[in-house]
Amino acid sequence: MESIQALSIVMVGVHIAAAIALLNGIFTTFGQGNITSTAIESIARQPEAAGEIRPAMFVGLAMAETSGIYGLLIAIIMLYANPLVNKFIEVAFKP
Repeated sequence: MESIQALSIVMVGVHIAAAIALLNGIFTTFGQGNITSTAIESIARQPEAAGEIRPAMFVGLAMAETSGIYGLLIAIIMLYANPLVNKFIEVAFKP
């Protein structure tokens, strides 16, 4: 019975960690909005510099989106393919 309780505590920790990793997606959205609004404001102030601002904006957006995708990947790995949980099950429920 203690093994099942310990496993449930481990799974709660895994779910909380996955939720924290998914918060990255929310912050990524705010970051992308900030990047885009700043670039549009810069282009509006200096239209002749649009050729230099736009590529820098797209590089920043790509880096921010990659961060969000990494957070999603980490959450999926923790929920569905966590090797630590499998190791815990092997040790805790060993006959």
